[in-house]
Amino acid sequence: MVSQIATQGCLFDLQTVLDYGQSVVNVAQELAKSLIDHRPLSTKIIQSQMNRYFLGTAAEGAWLWKDAYEAIEVALILYLRHTRLTQNPLEQLQLLESLCPTHTRRSQEQLKLQQFSTPLPLAYLVAKAGQINSNDLVLEPSAGTGILAQFAKLQGASLMLNELAQDRTKILRRLFPGVPLFSVNAEQINDYLAIKTQPSVMLINPPFSSSPKISDRNPDATARHLNSALQRLCNGGRLVTITANWFSSANPTWRETFTRLQEKATVVLSIGVNGKVYSKHGTQIDTRLTVIDKVPAANPTEISCLPQTVELAELLKLIEQIPARPVWQHPTETVQIPARKIIALPKQTAREQPEITLELKEVVVLDYDLVEWTATEGLKDALYESYRPQRVRIEWH
Repeated sequence: MVSQIATQGCLFDLQTVLDYGQSVVNVAQELAKSLIDHRPLSTKIIQSQMNRYFLGTAAEGAWLWKDAYEAIEVALILYLRHTRLTQNPLEQLQLLESLCPTHTRRSQEQLKLQQFSTPLPLAYLVAKAGQINSNDLVLEPSAGTGILAQFAKLQGASLMLNELAQDRTKILRRLFPGVPLFSVNAEQINDYLAIKTQPSVMLINPPFSSSPKISDRNPDATARHLNSALQRLCNGGRLVTITANWFSSANPTWRETFTRLQEKATVVLSIGVNGKVYSKHGTQIDTRLTVIDKVPAANPTEISCLPQTVELAELLKLIEQIPARPVWQHPTETVQIPARKIIALPKQTAREQPEITLELKEVVVLDYDLVEWTATEGLKDALYESYRPQRVRIEWH
């Protein structure tokens, strides 16, 4: 239940009274009951549960419809934990998704961070392409509400999650207790994790053209996510990603990017996905599924890429033809250094040191200006900031 604090009057803000992550999970638990019984989630049912667990209505500002959509996605995850997948999982998941309402409202944060979760049937295919098993460590760098992670969990894999949005990290903490959870810019995920942490599978649905603290569209965002993830992936590991359809080697803009990528990894499959799969999320933009094994390509210029878009049934057939994953290398937990003979210089007897004098032949006076430092711009979302004088600027002649 939602943790509540007894107050006199309205001394506390609603955020003080509510545990956001738990509130979303509480709503999801109620919605999952309808899904398990194959009953559609009506607007009336959703509003009723949101009002109950958020202690107020949307009109009163107690919650946003974005919060309700998060609860619906969590309800789908809870369904997966309760109900086994049938012999035809894709059809089962498509029917399940049809019981959910279409997302028709957007929040400012969603638009800014391009938060479009992976639709349930597509998430199943992404995980299937990863060929995940119980020996894998799976990292989802842009975890969202954890739908991709849940499919990895169903295969018995160990998980690591990263999510930048604070509300979503609260949800993940409730859904996946005990799982390592980070909240950093996934464009730099390789720089933030410990050296010995090397996942064998990475499932990625990153923002297509949005970067934190950059207001304009950033077309390089996808490539940055992908490059950082590949650096972190263990040798022989597999990366499966959903990107915009334009991010492919068939696009001359990105041809060189994929050629360089294949010097350290191999594109196993790249295929467009018909935008209808996102219709329940309120959009129908075409996307692209790309499968990459971290094994250098025999010829970096030969890239496996199908330019057309397909529907999910055909995508499933292509995924079933993907070759088995390479044998991946388990990262060494600790580096064992063999015992070595200590080598030391022989002791020397003390000798009388000559007297040293310092003679200054010429002293040059430097001209300088004092700098009145002010924070003219916010810090960038990077490990290092660009250098500039902040106290004294020396004039060189």
